[in-house]
Amino acid sequence: AQHIAEAFKVNATVTEFDLCYNEIGDVGVQHIAEALQSNATVTELDLNADDTGDVGAQHIAEALKLNATVTQLVLFDNFIGAIGAQHIAEA
Repeated sequence: AQHIAEAFKVNATVTEFDLCYNEIGDVGVQHIAEALQSNATVTELDLNADDTGDVGAQHIAEALKLNATVTQLVLFDNFIGAIGAQHIAEA
């Protein structure tokens, strides 16, 4: 996920980013979230079934506060509980 995130930072054409079923976990999601902070082209991000939990949700939430282009986020089939959902809701 780290290498994908590096490419994601400089992406200027891809608008849909699908990483579902890659089991990248919280650390992988953290790399994606860091890249998302500077990406201005992706509008759809699919992290379905990536084995992320509340920590990963918090990273995504922090990125969404700085990213105005993502309009669709898919996070189902992960391990996100009430705390992680709260972070996403507040983003």
